Parts: sequence; C-alpha cells; structure tokens
Amino acid sequence: MTHKEILELNITALSTDAAGIARTSKGVVFVHGALPGETVKAEIVARKKDFSIADTVSIIKNSSGRAVPKCKYYGHCGGCQLQHADYETQLKLKADIVRDAMTRLGGFKPELFEKLTCEPSPDFWGYRNKAAFPVQNFKGKIITGFYRAGTHRLELIRQCPVNAKKLNEIYGKILDGLENPKNKFPFDGYDERENKGKLRHLIARTGINTGESLLSFVINGKLSARSVKALASLGNSARPDTLTINHNSKPGNVILGTYTENLLGSGIISERLGKYKLMFDTASFFQVNTGQAEKLFVYASSLAEGAENILELYSGTGSLTCYLAEKAGNVTSVEEWRGAVRMAVKNLSANNFENVNALCGRSEEIINDLKNNYDAVVLDPPRDGCERSVLEAINKFGVKKIIYVSCNPATLARDCKILCGHGYGLVKIKAFDMFPQTAHVETVAELAR
Repeated sequence: MTHKEILELNITALSTDAAGIARTSKGVVFVHGALPGETVKAEIVARKKDFSIADTVSIIKNSSGRAVPKCKYYGHCGGCQLQHADYETQLKLKADIVRDAMTRLGGFKPELFEKLTCEPSPDFWGYRNKAAFPVQNFKGKIITGFYRAGTHRLELIRQCPVNAKKLNEIYGKILDGLENPKNKFPFDGYDERENKGKLRHLIARTGINTGESLLSFVINGKLSARSVKALASLGNSARPDTLTINHNSKPGNVILGTYTENLLGSGIISERLGKYKLMFDTASFFQVNTGQAEKLFVYASSLAEGAENILELYSGTGSLTCYLAEKAGNVTSVEEWRGAVRMAVKNLSANNFENVNALCGRSEEIINDLKNNYDAVVLDPPRDGCERSVLEAINKFGVKKIIYVSCNPATLARDCKILCGHGYGLVKIKAFDMFPQTAHVETVAELAR
C-alpha cells in the first residue's frame, strides 16, 4: 500500500484546463477541483519533471465564487470543468485566462488588458446545439455516453444539462432503444484499440431558434442491408427531422468521415441568427452556442465596418461571412472543407448575397495566389491557430486591419506576437463565453498597422 502525499496548498490562479494552480518549493502543482483564492488539502496523483498534478481532498478556505455543480455526473464526465464555480466567477476566470496568455505568452503589456471582460452567454445551461456521443461495447452490450476526463472510458450519462432540450430528447430515445432487451442489433459498438465494431458515434444537432433536428450514426466500414434497416428503425424512434449515416473507417479519434448518406430527409437543417437563415449538415462546422455566436458575429463584423474589400480565411459554412458581406462591397472567403464551401454558397444565396467569392482550398496554399487589394483580413482558424506562412502573407499584403477570432488564447497570443513583430499593434480584444461550464473561451482581437 503506497503512502498518500497530502499537501495544504494556496491556489493563486487557474490553468487553461480549469485546474487550480499552486506554487510550492518543489514546483507548480495543478489541483483539480480547486479555485483561485482557496486553500485546499490536495493529494498528489502524479509527479512530473517540472510540475505535479493533484486532486482536491477537502477545502480549508472556500472561494466566494464556489457553487454546487448542477450535473450529477460532474467530476466523472469530462465535458465540463467549471460547474463548481458560479457564473460570475466563470466569466472572471475566463478573462484571466485570456489576459494571462496575452501577457505571458504574447509578451504584451498588462495595462492593455486592465478592462478586459468576458461577454456572458445569453444561456449558460441548455445552450449546446450539437452533441457527439461515443459508442462502445461493454460485456456484450452497446453503451454510449461521454468520455471521462482524460480518458476514453465512458461515463454512462442519461442527460446533459448544457445540451439543448431537443438533444436530450433525441439521446434519451436512442438510449431507450439500445437498452431495450427486446432489441437484438445486427451490429456492435466500436473498439478503437482494434478499429473493430460498426457503430462509432451518435451525432445530434438542432436549430435552437428553428427547432429542426438532425441525428447521424457514425459507422466503421460497410453495413449489411439488415444493419441499415435496424439503424434506421433506431434513429426514427427519436423522430429527428433528418437522419444520416456518416462513414468513418479511419483509426484514431477524429469523429467524422468525409462521406455522409441520408436515411431520412435532406440531411440538412437550418438555424436563424438574427435576420439570417443558415443551413448546415452532419459534418458542417457551426458554433455550438447559437445565441452567443450571434453576439460574436455582430461584434466581429462591426470591427470590419468601413472596409470595402475583405478577405476571410477559415470561413466555414458562411455564418460570419453573411455579417461581413452586409457591411462590405466585396468579400473573398476561403475554406478547405469542400462540403462547407458548398453549404456556404447555399447560405449566401439564401440570404441574397452576391458580393462574396467563395474559394475552396487551404488558406496556406491559396493566400499566395490572391491579389493584394484588401482593406481588412478576418481570421477564424482552428485551435492550432494560423500557420506562420499565412501571417507572413498577410504582412506582405500590407493590409491595414486584421480581425482575429480565436478559440484558443495560447495560439492567439502567439500569432498576435508574430503580427506585432511585423508592425501591427493590438487595438482591441474581447472575450466571449461561448462554452459556459467549461474552461474554453472565445476571443476577438483587432490589430492595425
């Protein structure tokens, strides 16, 4: 029996994965379940070269912002990290995460961020319009839920309080079908270690403002006609507006494959953001928080006001593009996912925009072939941020204004540092809580030459 190492620690900050940070003579300790301002007893669960990881055992001094988690699976399911903080505290902590990244990683002066706040979400429960549930086998049964924190072991949840009501309804119906002993399915759940088993994921999506819903089964390999019929019956029991099968036979943790077929309906649902009607399918990227996405797009597009010609990179299905196109004479949008570009063209046409040139290809490759006639560049890259070649090309354009939408403060800080090394200055920065109850935060930065 090993001896437990219990320490009394003072928590001074929060890490980007919502662990409390304590500093000791032996180095930094990341403490799960602790908040800044608290004194806790914590058990060391791992010692690394430069830091340690610990779990909170008891709280000696509480933060005034501590809250009782709403979800009974919290602490086991890895989906949320901040339910133990009240909402006002979550907003403050997320502003602190952005501030820390920009000063520590970006090298910017702290006084630039003295007034930085995090824009609250219109809803901080029931806001998610999309959920992806991994599927596995366990003792001969098909099981589903969410991954436990830091693992690929499933927590078998019944419902999720951050998911929209419609998603919980669909998920509940599928659970009923999977757990019904009368149902004998001619397929099994997925084993990611062996890349075997047919059913990999359940994907549920909904339009918060339209009520439309989509359900997709992600499968590994080909299905027999009998299996397709069984999946269709299971899916129809949840009564989605459209039902699809997405094919993904590649090993690894990428959820979706490139090919989707429809079992019911068109495979497309719609959402309303302000006055715009926007369509998306199984694989399309669409911000998971509809109400907050609208606020972010209004703000980001306001920063581009006055720009006649706009270049938008990583443009997705055209949600932000619509807001930019309303204010600009011309927009050139670039997106590498062909299905997203097709959807963007549909969305722009449905909203009567004829001033957008939608290009399909990697930003890193296309940008060098574009003509230098832009007044502003809008960036909304994935979590890894922009490749340096993109930033170098923007610098060569000599564009006066850059609007950078980021879901990762660390890569935002890195890229802003590079741009400022080329003569740009950070003009404005604003955080948006796109993901309440989690440690994730969205940020919009404006840079000018």
